[in-house]
Amino acid sequence: MQSTLRELQGLSRDARFWTVLAVIALIVGLVGPFGTYQVLAVAPRLAYWAVVVLGTALTGTLVVGFIEGVLRPRLNKYLAALLAGALPGPLLAAMVALINIAVFGPGVTSFDLLTLGIYCTLISAAVTLVSAVLERPAQPDPAHAPPALLERLPRPQRGTLRRISVADHYVEVTTDKGSSLVLMRLSDAIKETAPIEGLQVHRSHWVALDAVRRSTRQNGRPALELDDGSIVPVSRTYIAAVRAAGFPA
Repeated sequence: MQSTLRELQGLSRDARFWTVLAVIALIVGLVGPFGTYQVLAVAPRLAYWAVVVLGTALTGTLVVGFIEGVLRPRLNKYLAALLAGALPGPLLAAMVALINIAVFGPGVTSFDLLTLGIYCTLISAAVTLVSAVLERPAQPDPAHAPPALLERLPRPQRGTLRRISVADHYVEVTTDKGSSLVLMRLSDAIKETAPIEGLQVHRSHWVALDAVRRSTRQNGRPALELDDGSIVPVSRTYIAAVRAAGFPA
C-alpha cells in the first residue's frame, strides 16, 4: 500500500497525468455519453464528467495499483492486470452511482446499477490491461548494477565488493562472501569495479570506501583497517587521495 501511495503521489505531480484526465473529461463532456447530452447543458455536463473522470481515475489508480502489486508476483503480468482492473469495478460503479444520485436524484434502478457495474468493470479492466501491454520494460539503473568484475568470480564469491590486491600475475578479489583469484592486471580490475566507489591506496591494493572502518598505522606506516579486520597499507603516492576521501593518513 505504501508503494501504491508513493506512485499516486508521483502521478499527482505529473503534469501529463492531469493533462490526460482533462482531455478525457473534455471529450466525454462534449460528447455526453449515457444520455447526459440530452439531460444536461454544456457547462453542467462538463462539470459532471470532470467529477466522474477525476474521482474514478484517482480511486481506480489507488485500488488497482494495490491489487496489481499483490497479484503480479503470483500471476502472469497480463492476467494480473486484467484482474486488478476488473475487481474494483463494483467500487467504481458505486462511486458513479452516488454522483448520479447527487446530480439526477435517487431514481437509480437496480438494472441501472447492474449495467453501471458491468460498464465500470469492463472499462477498468480494459484500461489496466492496455496499460500493461504498453508498459515499457524497466531499464536497469547503472548506479545500482553490480560491478562487471563480479562476473569473473565463482558464483559463491559474488557478493559486496570489499578490496582487490595483487597476487603475482593475478588479482585477489575479496567480497563479503570470500576471495577469489582472477588472472588480470590491477588497473583493468579497477576499471570493472564501477559503480562501487573505491580508491587505489597502494600500487598493489584497491579498497571499496564503504569497507573502510578507519585509518590506522602498521609498523609506523599509514594503513586502512577494513570492516573485516584486514589491514591494507597506504603508500606515500596515494596519501593525498586517501585524505581527500576523508581518512587521515
